[in-house]
Amino acid sequence: MLPGKIPPDVLQTLVFTKLGISDPDVLLGPRLGEDASVINIGDKAILAATDPITGSVADVGWLAVHVNANDIAAFGVRPRWFLASIMLPENSTTQQLERIMKQIDDAAQKLAIAVAGGHSEITIGIDRPIVVGFMLGVTDLGNYVTSSGAKPGNSIIVTKSIAQEGSAILATEGRNFLTPKIGANLVARAKALRENISVVSEGLAAYETGYVTAMHDPTEGGLSGGLHEICDASRVGFEIYQDAIPIDESSRTICEVLDINAMELISSGSMVICCNNKHATEVVNTIQSRGISANIIGKIVKDSNRRLLITDSDGITLQRPKTDSLWAAFKKLNP
Repeated sequence: MLPGKIPPDVLQTLVFTKLGISDPDVLLGPRLGEDASVINIGDKAILAATDPITGSVADVGWLAVHVNANDIAAFGVRPRWFLASIMLPENSTTQQLERIMKQIDDAAQKLAIAVAGGHSEITIGIDRPIVVGFMLGVTDLGNYVTSSGAKPGNSIIVTKSIAQEGSAILATEGRNFLTPKIGANLVARAKALRENISVVSEGLAAYETGYVTAMHDPTEGGLSGGLHEICDASRVGFEIYQDAIPIDESSRTICEVLDINAMELISSGSMVICCNNKHATEVVNTIQSRGISANIIGKIVKDSNRRLLITDSDGITLQRPKTDSLWAAFKKLNP
């Protein structure tokens, strides 16, 4: 298998068939395209999400908090409690551990999240720090949205710009390679995209309108992967317009220089939102009132096999990513 997420068919046959006992309080368990699990606790529901950070070294602690918080926000719920397993390679220093913990603390403070526990160790067999995060949120029973609610005719909204996390990682890890090729200003601009990595504000704002049917956080596999995942969960298709897809100049330039597909580059910092088409403009305006850009990029269609990217001259099938563009980029940065 290639680096990154396990392919959907393997998940279906080898992972989702081995999930322990059936528990009626697990309202939403492991499914394609869902960002978190939902567990019943009386008149409340706990939302639980976990994600590792494996592609970044410089920002590993910061990213661990934000990408896991984003998974909870994709349900329209505020993230509250974070736990982390920190695995450091042999010969790591106490200063490296302190740096990761400071990043976790800074991100948690910014999002008003409590670090409720975790684990740390020196791990044999790895060459970079790995942080596996676990985030929890709580809401009233039924007061959330999932990835599986997208309906034919819904508008598809994307916030901010695509490929943000991947661009920030590549600009940070590949600064020496990229600066002579694209200039220090664009490298700095791409690095600054990390400050936009949170989708908590737009997730909560969009949900509060009452018009959202589904939301999803497009991480590994980028916007392409995120669209396929939300449509897998909802059993629908999509049509999106190439010219409507927002991408920052720095992201576009980095992807061109490294010859990678921006649509398949990890995109934490964007939120894919499906909503009633009659109220799509209202949802966009609500998000923009929080100082966050949002664009309608297409629509949901009934045929689950119809997953098209509409260009100036044609409509082409948008392929499901086999792996994230980040991994191909790393090979070019470190040949």
